[in-house]
Amino acid sequence: MGKDGKDAHRVTATLTKQQHAEMTRLARKYGMTTAWLVRRACERLIEQENGGPLLPLGLENLNAER
Repeated sequence: MGKDGKDAHRVTATLTKQQHAEMTRLARKYGMTTAWLVRRACERLIEQENGGPLLPLGLENLNAER
């Protein structure tokens, strides 16, 4: 379950076919898992709702490293 280990909770979400296809495309493009993208999207939403800093997804740097 990644770095979170025992502190993590598994969540099941249903995506539309289009959402799933886009998440899969993005994951392949940036060489990561769709699970990582979903977790990061959750972090961004929580930050936005709490008025905290909106950290970049960090995807831009991945292309430069390839």
